Amino acid sequence: MKIRTLIACLGLFAVTASFAQTSEFLGELRGMKHRQKGYSYQGMDVWKDYVFSCQNHGAVTIYKLKKDGFKEVSQFKLASFRPENHANVASFGPDFFEKGDPMPIVYVSHCSKMRIDGRKDLLFVERVAKNMRSSELLQTIFYDDVNGDFGYALQWVVDKENRMLYGYGNTINNTDPANRHRIIKFRLPELTEGKFVVLRPEDALENYLIEDVSRFRFNPVGQDLAIEDGKLYMPTGVGDDKYPSILYIWDLKKKKMEVVDLVKITHSEFEGIGILKGKGKGRQVLIQSQDGLYRITL
Repeated sequence: MKIRTLIACLGLFAVTASFAQTSEFLGELRGMKHRQKGYSYQGMDVWKDYVFSCQNHGAVTIYKLKKDGFKEVSQFKLASFRPENHANVASFGPDFFEKGDPMPIVYVSHCSKMRIDGRKDLLFVERVAKNMRSSELLQTIFYDDVNGDFGYALQWVVDKENRMLYGYGNTINNTDPANRHRIIKFRLPELTEGKFVVLRPEDALENYLIEDVSRFRFNPVGQDLAIEDGKLYMPTGVGDDKYPSILYIWDLKKKKMEVVDLVKITHSEFEGIGILKGKGKGRQVLIQSQDGLYRITL
């Protein structure tokens, strides 16, 4: 196991601070059709010591974390598996579908330029089977973006503690200088609301641009999302000089941004994030990259 120590910069608008962090490379991933075209690693989340690792189209491998690495538990295709599903974000919800289920209901973001039945940026709500070898599609959530709030692309993440659903994304795309970054907040729909739930602008509890409520400016390549203790974690970049690997942490209440430079960890593309334990400077996160899993202490 490789352990590296690096210094990360914390950018709070005009204030800059630095703090030490450590990273541990836990090992290479071995997902479905490993390294084959079209099956790149995408969103990821963590439940206790289980890692829910998504790949493009909606392939999933579940791993179990160990002290010095991880081992594969199972591999399957989500019920929402299809060519259009980029599975860019995986986010566990607050509820189990049934007593005895191995993990809570999981929310997977479509997040693709390819539409499904004419709709973009769907959110698939899935129940993992008790044997962790299949899943069931319980609900699909769609934002009726009549005002054109989002370009490419809208991503979804669950705030488990407060039972809220957040959308985050570009107003245009990350290559356009005029691009901005919108956050929209909804009450998390209940399963009893039906198999297909439509969210509308008037349902939003919050709807704002990061650039409008702060002096922070950025235009990264967005990856996975996670929320913990009122903070939105956003790993970004592809690991090169143009789009470096940066972890942005947006305080949803204070409307302030922290910036963690992760470029020294790997030149591979960061994809997924899961919160492991601890708070503040002692927090540990798990990062899924195209070259493997990293455990990082902030």
